[in-house]
Amino acid sequence: MHLLKCSLFIAILLNSAFHSLLVNSVRCSGTPTSILLTQRWAKTECKASNLIDNPACKLEQWTLHGLWPDNVKVIDPVPLPEGFFNTFENYKNIMRTEWTFLGKADQNTYITETTTFWKHEWTKHGYCAKDFIGSEDPKIYFQKALRLYRRANLLSILADNNVTPDDNATYKTYQIREAFIVIEPFVSPIVNCRKVGNKYYLSEIIICLKKNLEPVNCGTGDMNVCPEGAEFTYPRT
Repeated sequence: MHLLKCSLFIAILLNSAFHSLLVNSVRCSGTPTSILLTQRWAKTECKASNLIDNPACKLEQWTLHGLWPDNVKVIDPVPLPEGFFNTFENYKNIMRTEWTFLGKADQNTYITETTTFWKHEWTKHGYCAKDFIGSEDPKIYFQKALRLYRRANLLSILADNNVTPDDNATYKTYQIREAFIVIEPFVSPIVNCRKVGNKYYLSEIIICLKKNLEPVNCGTGDMNVCPEGAEFTYPRT
């Protein structure tokens, strides 16, 4: 009887360990080849009428949308730890100026909505970025994403190629890509547009990074990619 109890106990332990290993192994499905540093131009996003009260719409800079491993599907989302934001220094100011929420919000609800947005970014992308950032720690994920964002100053990169916010000027995708000649080796980003009425506006630029977090050529982009040859505005207002 004693031997039988020991055998059952060992079987339960092994089953529990196997279940834990299985859960951890299937949280992220797919093999990412690059990670996407995605930035948005608020003036374009804010052309949507329901965003008129969002304080981020006053910004005249590129803001971080996220850091996303490609070709990965989250199977078992990992939530942010309770009290995470109490450990993240200066997070409210970062939310207002760098990693912003560009959805429906006003001065009173903005931080709450942005906190929800950050939770979404971690749940959907952050944990599965561990092979690129070398950690499953959400604080390291957010810090590394911000560090990469600050290093890739899109406003300056574009301005150096005479691409500046101007409501009366139009540009083409090749002019955005030419601005990245300054990055060695030359890399081609994904350039996304948003169509408002009959006009296209520059909305998003995605820089693809390999596992050492150095830039690499991107693929074809997503559903909002600017039509090849189309002219678009990089709006100032």
